[in-house]
Amino acid sequence: MKHTVLLLILLLAAPLACDSSSDATAEPTAEATAEEAEVANTDEQAPTEEAAEEVTDGPAEGEKAQELANDLEPGETRHFGAPFTLDGEPMPLDKALEASPEGTIRVSANIEQVCKKKGCWFTLKTDQVEEPVRVRMKDYGFFVSRNSDGAEVIVEGTLKATVISEEMAQHYAEDQAEATGEPVENVEGEQKNYEFTATGLQITQPSA
Repeated sequence: MKHTVLLLILLLAAPLACDSSSDATAEPTAEATAEEAEVANTDEQAPTEEAAEEVTDGPAEGEKAQELANDLEPGETRHFGAPFTLDGEPMPLDKALEASPEGTIRVSANIEQVCKKKGCWFTLKTDQVEEPVRVRMKDYGFFVSRNSDGAEVIVEGTLKATVISEEMAQHYAEDQAEATGEPVENVEGEQKNYEFTATGLQITQPSA
């Protein structure tokens, strides 16, 4: 009799155990629900690819954003680049070429020709040397007005005789042809010139 009662109890308990297991599988626990909610919340907060591009968008490392300088008005005087650091009157260009000074100097001259594409370089008029005296802006950091041909200029920086590559010389020749309307000169080999690396300069446009 005892064995019969025990068997009946076991048979009745078995379905309850299965039902309990089934319910546990069908309904997630509170811990699992919280974990799923946290994952969903993280996905919503993650920035989209477009948003990431918008945040990091900008000039590439090592590049500088420059704007073309506006044309000078007749009689206008304008400073470009860094402020002057030297005192006293500037040295005439021909005298500087004759003395070949070292270090930072400040010279005065007249602009012969400006790069018409960007205003990123210009040449100075001189009777002292046959090679062009070309002014380039330090670290390509600023441009000058492209209508500065013939203007007076005071330039501060360093001056040295140098040799430029055939490729660079050809680039200058193409810029000159564009400015003058003359045919492009075919440059062969390296070219000698004087290069003034300008940190700052002041240009005065003629009144008429």
